Amino acid sequence: MKFFDIHFHAMNLSHPNILAFISRFNITLLILSATIIGPLITLFAGRKIRRILNLLSVMENDIGNFFLLLEFSLKAWPAPNGEASPIVDSRLTVRNTSYDTIVLTPLMMDFGNKNIPSACYYHLPPQKPIAEQVIDLFNGINRYVRYELLEVPPDNVKIADRRSAPIFEIYPFLGLNPQNYTYAEIEALLKKYFCEYEGHIEAFKSLMGSFDGDISHLGSNYFIGIKVYPPLGFDPWPEKDPEELKKVEYLYAFASEKEIPITSHASDGGFITVKDSEARTNPAKWREVLNRFPRLKINLAHLGVQNKRTLGIFPRRTWQKKVLSLIKDFDRVYTDFSCLAFDDDFYASLRQLLDDHPKLSTRLLFGSDFIINLLWIESYHDYLLRFQKTPHLRDGEHELFCSFNPASFLFRKVV
Repeated sequence: MKFFDIHFHAMNLSHPNILAFISRFNITLLILSATIIGPLITLFAGRKIRRILNLLSVMENDIGNFFLLLEFSLKAWPAPNGEASPIVDSRLTVRNTSYDTIVLTPLMMDFGNKNIPSACYYHLPPQKPIAEQVIDLFNGINRYVRYELLEVPPDNVKIADRRSAPIFEIYPFLGLNPQNYTYAEIEALLKKYFCEYEGHIEAFKSLMGSFDGDISHLGSNYFIGIKVYPPLGFDPWPEKDPEELKKVEYLYAFASEKEIPITSHASDGGFITVKDSEARTNPAKWREVLNRFPRLKINLAHLGVQNKRTLGIFPRRTWQKKVLSLIKDFDRVYTDFSCLAFDDDFYASLRQLLDDHPKLSTRLLFGSDFIINLLWIESYHDYLLRFQKTPHLRDGEHELFCSFNPASFLFRKVV
């Protein structure tokens, strides 16, 4: 039995385009913080600051140590409030089911935005080629396969040759924004990494930890799927730009034929670097795509949640209704509840959604959005614990969301 975390990020501080992110901040917040209410903002932001530091402390690690740290914390560190850990003897138990393995699917993000304005003296836009992330991530997987963290009393750890079986199997999604490439480059990328895509877990497992450090030697079955991210500029259906439309049509045709899963960001939050982010991210964009490519297998992440409220008070449900409508109308549309399940109120609302939309139970996927979720929760352990303990999911639903549905989304066939 395998537990799948379908929405996961493994990145360090060299990967995101920090300048692009800062350029999208509301400058008003910076002005307010310097006024008389600055101390009040600092007071209320204290908890958030601690969470940011917690996030940065993880991102300071190289990717290999990132995975080692996460595994060690699940095996050795106490849960919040002193509760017993959900990992016992290298097995994760959720309700009455024990899982031998946690499958992580790191969603790489194509930060290669080449045209970001800057008023700095050193104003040339930073280049963030996806190739550097690829090398870091696969070197990190190699390190995780070969080493582990061991406890050294009192209160210390050391890195040693691996003696215990790894808890994680790690199969990344390739981050891709066609706008950053020519049509010929898109063709070459997809053929390089997916030409002989097999779509079953043994093909990916056989290659885990086999990277030799030379990116030119990577090929099919190293990436389990493709990640697209509209807030960074990806347009699911750029109908007003024939050249861009041609590129995404090739991507969708290729993915449909090979049954390659695609995950797309589908909430109004996230790593926003373009002014028309909401127009690009709106799930309605995918209806035209799916009308043309109904065999496309896609996860519209975050349940289409909109954090911005009408008049600052009333919740917006438009995007969520669109995601649910797409699930109803198309057989290969999924969604996940990553970066949402921080308390039992969420699971209570999820219960209502499941009751109102019966088809959702067969398309819903567990996802954590680690490490981004550390801005709202203490640890990966804590997110798993909320899922494990909630009384709002019925018998068999945990297994559906963390095992059966993800396997259906990821693979052509389950081996």
